[in-house]
Amino acid sequence: MSLKNATIKAGIVLIPSYTAAFLTEQMVYVVPMLAATSFFAGTVDLNQKTTRRRVDEDEADEGGGEDIGSAAETNQI
Repeated sequence: MSLKNATIKAGIVLIPSYTAAFLTEQMVYVVPMLAATSFFAGTVDLNQKTTRRRVDEDEADEGGGEDIGSAAETNQI
């Protein structure tokens, strides 16, 4: 993680927490604010890279096994 990403995530957590502490002057509001903003900062992804997942459709069931449906149709009692 780069220093820029760490600074942004720290700001997401610390700015609301310090604001709640300054405005209320009570610790009872600061601790839940720290927890909530920590979850939010953990989910923020600032990377410019996007991962593209590709599915190879050419290799569809080349195992050589029998089809279950055709085997069930031929085995009649």
